[in-house]
Amino acid sequence: MIMNPPTNDELTEMCLDGDQRLREILAALPESARAITEHPDSFWQRQEAQIRERIVASGRQPVWTAKAWVAAFALVVLAILLLNRGLAPQPSRSDSDPDQELFLAVEQAVHSDVPEALAPAAMLADEINNNVRSSSTPDRVSKENQNEN
Repeated sequence: MIMNPPTNDELTEMCLDGDQRLREILAALPESARAITEHPDSFWQRQEAQIRERIVASGRQPVWTAKAWVAAFALVVLAILLLNRGLAPQPSRSDSDPDQELFLAVEQAVHSDVPEALAPAAMLADEINNNVRSSSTPDRVSKENQNEN
């Protein structure tokens, strides 16, 4: 027997019916849950005692404690690995390392007063400054002597 597929209107009606039934079930759920779980305290105490007896009889700890120990151990191992990674000695480089040579050259350039290319100009400027100072000193002394009189 070949069935014809439902039309859009039929599909819509089926969805609305299913949606309505679901809402009715969900609306009744809290009351149903309360009714099912309403037992006297003695019932819950018996349940607890039976569970404890089963745990003792099995001789095992609850699963969650074993999982907690495994998780704690994993965290400790991870922490040790991360801490040791930072403390590992760095591999030493040989004396002919080009990076080290470049670093030393940059360090020397930073500590020098003048770039190497401008060193002759700096020497010339120093000579000019020395000549100016030496020639201006006697004039200053002679002018001071004139002012004293």
